[in-house]
Amino acid sequence: MSLTLTAAEAAKILKISKYTLYELVKRGEIPAHHIGRQLRIDPAVLNHYLHGTLGTHISVHSDIPSETPELPIIRFVGSHDPIVELLFEFLKHTPVPIKSSLSFKGSMDGLIALYRGEAEISGVHLWDELSKDYNISFVKHVIPGEPVRLVNLVQREQGFIVAPGNPLQLRNWADITLEGLHFINRQKGSGTRLRLDAYLQAAKISPGQILGYEDEETTHSGVACLVANGQVDVGVGVKAAAQRLGLDFIPLFQERYDLVCLGKTAKTDVWQQLMSVLRSSGFIQAIHQQNGYDTSLTGKVLLDV
Repeated sequence: MSLTLTAAEAAKILKISKYTLYELVKRGEIPAHHIGRQLRIDPAVLNHYLHGTLGTHISVHSDIPSETPELPIIRFVGSHDPIVELLFEFLKHTPVPIKSSLSFKGSMDGLIALYRGEAEISGVHLWDELSKDYNISFVKHVIPGEPVRLVNLVQREQGFIVAPGNPLQLRNWADITLEGLHFINRQKGSGTRLRLDAYLQAAKISPGQILGYEDEETTHSGVACLVANGQVDVGVGVKAAAQRLGLDFIPLFQERYDLVCLGKTAKTDVWQQLMSVLRSSGFIQAIHQQNGYDTSLTGKVLLDV
């Protein structure tokens, strides 16, 4: 038996086309390597991906080969969004390419990693019911007394990702308690999970009423893959992830997704280059090629203390 899987073998296991598999590898969601000109995938990696535990099994994805250690590097730990991947893809092609490490662990884990010096940038979308605003109160709480800068990446739609035609006719949060419906949750500490739990608490719905509440996935794209494969009926994610796999999307709420860095990072050339990309017409146009995003605040500094 082969120690690694070919692209065709991995695609068959995931019940997706080889083209979709190549896209997942290209975006760094499934780590892979090459033997000659053939793409190979570790079976253990694929198993973690299927069970939504890849983020803990392999926490860092390097976008640029290790043969170029002299390049600037920026470490990202935070919530997943396809636009984060797009941003770092743009940074690979700037006049001074930036090496990147991406780890999608959720908003709260991202802020903690930033505080501990384990990342230069975090991505967050944490709603504060008290202030009726996103992210700022959480940043001040998790990183007290530190100079920080918060800038908007995008505003986005989140909602149910479901099979084409929405066969179960899902419309709102309460529908995930339907008998027999299989739900896929996001990981603890993610902004999406916190939003779901806040709704359940307000509606006095027990998590035990939801089949699959304990099952977790770390990325929006992973949620979409599980729905596309028929392994679950529904999960919560961004519209772009549903669109990429030809799935239907039922909007639930809009939110603000921001990038956070410490003050010392904001003074670096790497951060300035990132800001230039954020505000560039090419990057804005690339965002507009995907559905469910609003760029009216993209690149705007929302907190600088």
